[in-house]
Amino acid sequence: MTRSRVSKILSAVLSYGVVGLVMWLLYRTVGHSDAVADALSSITLVQVLVVSTLGLVYLASMFRPMLYTLPGLSMKQAGVARTASLALANTVPEGGTVATGLTFALYRSWGFGVADSSTSIIAIGIWTNLSRYALMAVGLVVLVAFGSVTGSTVWIAIGACVIVTAGCLSIALVVTHDGFARRIGRVLTRVRRALAKRIKRVEPRDMEQVVADFREHLHTRVRKCWRSLTATMLLSQLLGALVLGVAVRMSGLSQDQVGWDRIVVAFGAMWLAALVAPTPGGLGVAEAALIAVLGVGLPADAQAKLVAAVLLYRFATWFLPIPLGLISYLYWRLTKNWRVPLGQASNERQTFSEDIGNS
Repeated sequence: MTRSRVSKILSAVLSYGVVGLVMWLLYRTVGHSDAVADALSSITLVQVLVVSTLGLVYLASMFRPMLYTLPGLSMKQAGVARTASLALANTVPEGGTVATGLTFALYRSWGFGVADSSTSIIAIGIWTNLSRYALMAVGLVVLVAFGSVTGSTVWIAIGACVIVTAGCLSIALVVTHDGFARRIGRVLTRVRRALAKRIKRVEPRDMEQVVADFREHLHTRVRKCWRSLTATMLLSQLLGALVLGVAVRMSGLSQDQVGWDRIVVAFGAMWLAALVAPTPGGLGVAEAALIAVLGVGLPADAQAKLVAAVLLYRFATWFLPIPLGLISYLYWRLTKNWRVPLGQASNERQTFSEDIGNS
């Protein structure tokens, strides 16, 4: 058995092992199977339809930012790339990495070059995380300001806000200042050399010019559209929090029990947990994070409502994209007439880029 196959098996065992462990811990936290049964029985078809519709709007809200970062991409292509990659991310271990590879393959099949595709994927990742955790930081500030959290939680909230602010400033400096980007590149060069001494597959490489070239490419790409990109990305993340909030309210939890500030924080905490977890789409870990944040101070008799809200939200944002993504993937595989040889769409992309910059 090859080393790569062993690595894949170990990754799958670890991922689904984490899912099983977290689900068991959630079962212990909820208390007993009656709470889960009550949660499932309380979910109505109307709730499913409303939350699912909002989930689809949230999914579609990511299409426009993709157009900003990859001039020449059509809305149909953005929809296929987004849904197909999300379905893959939600179903396989370390799905985020695999989904990135699929997105790259889709872009390449439509005639986009390596630099354009890579820049778009990385820009979307940067803006998604910055907007998501910026909203989380704002929610934490509101929680602290209005006394909804006390004790050590206050310091955790303050620390999270400081980290988010520092991250935003660092990325802004990398994008806008060549000197700062080169200093980061020199640090990465030293790190890579240290790793190369211990890991044979890692080769020493001068990262200074690599980071500088990437900074220039990214800066050129987002220089004209960064306002529109930021606004649409913030709107997208607010829609994601709205889906969670509507699920919470439709499950019967009031503003006094779970405020909107806590909902926004729970939304960010869920994605933070999913980011570090090896499970597909954060399965298990995301649910645990939502219940942990939303469930603070809730009485025992509200646990079934909380579980129902989490199940509704995850159905709309984790499960529903899977069949949609499968359809998108099959459509891409079977449709050959929109495959474009590399470089053929360059003139169209340039015109589209100018239009975006003027919007």
